[in-house]
Amino acid sequence: MFNKKKNIDLAILVLRWYIVFYMISYGFSKLTLSQFGVHDNSILDKPIKSIDSFYVAWHLYGRSLFFNISTGSMEIIGGILLIFNRTTIIGSLLVLTILTQVLIIDISFTVETIGPQLSLRVGGMIIATLLILFYYRHKIIIAFQTLTRGVSTIFKYKWWIYPILLVAGFLMDFIMAIIIWPIKAIIEWFS
Repeated sequence: MFNKKKNIDLAILVLRWYIVFYMISYGFSKLTLSQFGVHDNSILDKPIKSIDSFYVAWHLYGRSLFFNISTGSMEIIGGILLIFNRTTIIGSLLVLTILTQVLIIDISFTVETIGPQLSLRVGGMIIATLLILFYYRHKIIIAFQTLTRGVSTIFKYKWWIYPILLVAGFLMDFIMAIIIWPIKAIIEWFS
């Protein structure tokens, strides 16, 4: 017979595979370009002001091959990382980030058109992922402490350096634009 600790461990394993199933299936649907897009051309023939934001968003997401491949790949990678015990925490953190963004998109664009079902499903997957992370909280706390302990600059600076750093940070945008300009020119030349 199972004891309480073993039952909880089994429940976490079931939650992991629940998330694995959805992340890989959603990722695969993006890689095959079958998740997004508007399949009713009469909708796209209307003026954009009269088209529901769901259809506008899904049409735009469907038009970007890069968006579909990058998001689909990340979903699949997150799902695969959840399969293995050694990478479960990394996979959970990646999946939590992805699902949070998906929830924001669903609340923003799908609720008015198709109702709250999709947002509720994604919310449930977020809760499942949070439960997985809570189960491994002791390891996460140790990792967080290790990553944040002793992180500082090598030298100490006077207080007046920090306001200057705000300006320097802003100016770095221009410096980076100058550095990247030749790469941009090469890309435009080959386009």
